[in-house]
Amino acid sequence: MLLLMIILITGSCSSQKEISDNDVMKAYNLRMQGKVDQALILLDSILANDSTNAMAYYELSRTYKYMLTGGGDVSMDEILTNIDNATLYDSGNVIYAYAKAKYNFLNAYIAMMKNQDDVMDAVEKTSQEFKHVLKLKSDYPEAMLYLVEIYGLLPPEMGGDSVKAVDYVELLEETDDYYAAKAWLDMNEVDEVTFWKEYLSSHDTTADVFKEIGIAYLYQEDPEQAEDYFNQAMLMDSTQNILLLDLARYYMYQVMQNRELADSLLPISADYTEQYLASEPAPVIPLQAYATGMLVKTKMFTGHKEEAEKLMEKAKSLDPYFSRASGIPSPSLFEPPDVINHHFGSFSRPF
Repeated sequence: MLLLMIILITGSCSSQKEISDNDVMKAYNLRMQGKVDQALILLDSILANDSTNAMAYYELSRTYKYMLTGGGDVSMDEILTNIDNATLYDSGNVIYAYAKAKYNFLNAYIAMMKNQDDVMDAVEKTSQEFKHVLKLKSDYPEAMLYLVEIYGLLPPEMGGDSVKAVDYVELLEETDDYYAAKAWLDMNEVDEVTFWKEYLSSHDTTADVFKEIGIAYLYQEDPEQAEDYFNQAMLMDSTQNILLLDLARYYMYQVMQNRELADSLLPISADYTEQYLASEPAPVIPLQAYATGMLVKTKMFTGHKEEAEKLMEKAKSLDPYFSRASGIPSPSLFEPPDVINHHFGSFSRPF
């Protein structure tokens, strides 16, 4: 009888967890449909019924992070509190640990931008969180690369340590050639186009390497060559269609530096944005809204206020919390909550 009761209780707990996780997936899907407020209501109800649901806390932290980029009334403290709870109730989950490290990284970056007194402490906490990720998954290249950037690009008074940076570069060389190459570039001043072309000559051809060559050309202010390599990346991997937004942003950034170029360059930016919106696979709704928001900026810059207002209404109808930031929202925000995140975003590079 005792054994039967244990089996029944265990089975009941397992079934309840499965139902709860399915509800978290429903909340995630609502957010992907641009229904953020409905997703929040569902997540709150999940946690009201089970205050130890790690996946719900994780998804809530991502929802708040997404809202923050769209001007939502949320704070970094709310994001950090919820990801802390996710890791508290599922301490061995590397998905949540990596998110926690990245959110602490963002918090440290904000402290740097504001010249806060606690920058050193924030950077140290971030470093420890990425090291914890590596304890859970020792071959996590993105976590290693963040540590290279933290130790290698920051000055000592902010927590930089070139010796530690080299240690992680060497660790990456044993783990992942592509990320080791990116790490090596962080530590050395070289012609990046030449570097990646030489890398390509001795490694397998991948969409990621074509992307890197294209980005290197953008830094050399050669968008035509960048487009050629981006097209090759997209031929190999259609999900690289987001590179079209990088081309759109490149031309927009040129105008931000010289407003006299608006009439000649912003139509090019808009064309790339429209290509992205029409591309396959179709962008998720939050990115459709973000791209439409980019079109709003092009119309405003060129004096087409009425068209800009119509586009803004369209963007808000897709997703009222769409990102107003100049950078493209991280794809990590749009992965399902049970998928390991392999996205990396450098604080030192706009592309």
